[in-house]
Amino acid sequence: MTRRRQNRILRVVVAVLLGFIALSLFAKLNDDNPRLSNLYEFIKDSSLLIATIAVAYLANIYQRRQTFLDSLREQWREIVKTKGALLYYCRMPQPDSEHYWRTFTQLSECIDNMRIVYANVGETDKLIGAYPFEPLHDMRRAFEKLDPAASPIGDRNLVWGEIEQAFNAIREKFLDEFDIEEPSKPILRRGAGRTKVKGARV
Repeated sequence: MTRRRQNRILRVVVAVLLGFIALSLFAKLNDDNPRLSNLYEFIKDSSLLIATIAVAYLANIYQRRQTFLDSLREQWREIVKTKGALLYYCRMPQPDSEHYWRTFTQLSECIDNMRIVYANVGETDKLIGAYPFEPLHDMRRAFEKLDPAASPIGDRNLVWGEIEQAFNAIREKFLDEFDIEEPSKPILRRGAGRTKVKGARV
């Protein structure tokens, strides 16, 4: 479950609960009306059930969100590992066809495994839709330019750059779903060392 969908569901649940509270308050303030008085009693008697259903539903929503994030993390690790394999191939002194097809197979699996996490964009019953992260296919297209039997180092250097560019495009959008925050105590100075000195307070 994406963050956008989760937030949309949370807004609906909160709106429904606030609606019940407002209706209950309105009925309480107008308890001289028998129908509203009965409505207030009904809401009061069923409030525990309503709260239990809301909590159970929200727990299910958060569990689905956590499962989605776990799948997303696993997919990201696979993308990073695949990028590493592609770049390693580009820097091999004398890659052969076995190395090429092993790396290509890993990339192909990574592309197909995206289906576990995201559906195609704009897919309907009649339309296939668009692949959600096209830069993975850009990596594939760049890698396919190389000759499996013997790739000159110049060609591999060009493909290296294209793979890096495609990976950076994925990273910019893919990681946004995680709501990653800055560290509370970052170390931004290069060559930083430990600030504490040896010893102990006794």
